[in-house]
Amino acid sequence: PQYNVDGEQCVWIAKANSGSKAVGIKLFDDLSSVSEAAGKGRVYQKYIERPLLIAGRKFDLRCWVLVTDWSTLSVWVYDQCLLRLCNQQWDLGQIKNRTAHLSNVCVNVNN
Repeated sequence: PQYNVDGEQCVWIAKANSGSKAVGIKLFDDLSSVSEAAGKGRVYQKYIERPLLIAGRKFDLRCWVLVTDWSTLSVWVYDQCLLRLCNQQWDLGQIKNRTAHLSNVCVNVNN
């Protein structure tokens, strides 16, 4: 474990290694809780505690590319992207507030 990873609160995120719709995503602010919750089929990573924000909200940007050649690196970029914003203002002190930390449509559609 990376006990001394940079960050103010040492927050970790756990995700399912397959699937989508934010099913099973959890945030932890205690490394011992991460160890206790560890299980098969999950990916654990250090949570970005100082993310880039838009109007105080977390976001993700989806863009699609097609690489047609690696030797001369030919890349085609689709001209439309998708920007997803969280519904609530980001606050690291409220890690249980999924609508402030997850930009998944299924999390934010009804909030």
